[in-house]
Amino acid sequence: MLLFKKEREMLSLVDKHQEAVLECYELFTEGLKELNEKGLNNKVEILAKKVGEAESKADSVRHEIIQSLLKGVLLPESRRELLKLIELTDEIANKCEEIIKQICLQQIEFMEEIKPHIREITEKTRIQLIKIRELVNMVFSNMTKAHSLQDELIDIERLESEVDDEEYNAIYKLFRMKVELARKNQLKSIIADIADISDIAEDISDMLEMIMVLRKV
Repeated sequence: MLLFKKEREMLSLVDKHQEAVLECYELFTEGLKELNEKGLNNKVEILAKKVGEAESKADSVRHEIIQSLLKGVLLPESRRELLKLIELTDEIANKCEEIIKQICLQQIEFMEEIKPHIREITEKTRIQLIKIRELVNMVFSNMTKAHSLQDELIDIERLESEVDDEEYNAIYKLFRMKVELARKNQLKSIIADIADISDIAEDISDMLEMIMVLRKV
C-alpha cells in the first residue's frame, strides 16, 4: 500500500511537471501573439519574464521528481523511462524561455507574410502538448486504457508533419523577400527553433509508444 501511495505521489508530480511546461508554452505563445499583433512592446517583455518564471517552476518540479527517483520510487525500468520523459518534456520549457529571450534581445519582429505560419505552428504544437499530457497520465496510471489512445499518437505525428510544412512555407516565403541576408538568417533560425518544439513533442510521443509496446501483455 505504501508503494502504491508513492507511485500515486510520483504520478501527481509528473502531471504537475506537464502542467508547468504547458503553462510555459501557453505564456510563450501569448508573447508571440502579442508580438505579431502589436510588435515588440513592454507586454512582450513582461510575458518573456513570465515564461522564465514558468520554466523555473517546471525545473523545480523536475528536481522533485529526480529526488524521488533517487530514493528508489518505482521499478528500475520505470525510473529510466520516467527520467528520459521528464528530461525531454523539460527541454520544451527551456526552448520557450530561450526563444522568447532571444526575440527580445535581438529585437525580432516577423513580416506579415510570415505571421500566419507562426500562428499555425504554435497552435498545432499546443494541441500536441495537450494530447501528450493525457497520454503520459494514461501510460503511467492505466496502461490498458492507454492502448485505446493509439489515434492520439497518430494525431501527434500528423501535427508534427503539418508543423514541418508550415516551417518550410514560412522559410520559403522569407527567402523570396527583399530583405538583407543577415535578417533572413536571423528569422530562419528563430522560425526553426519555434518549430523544433513540435519535434520534441513527437519524440515524447515516440517514447510513449515504445513504452506501450514493451509493456503490452
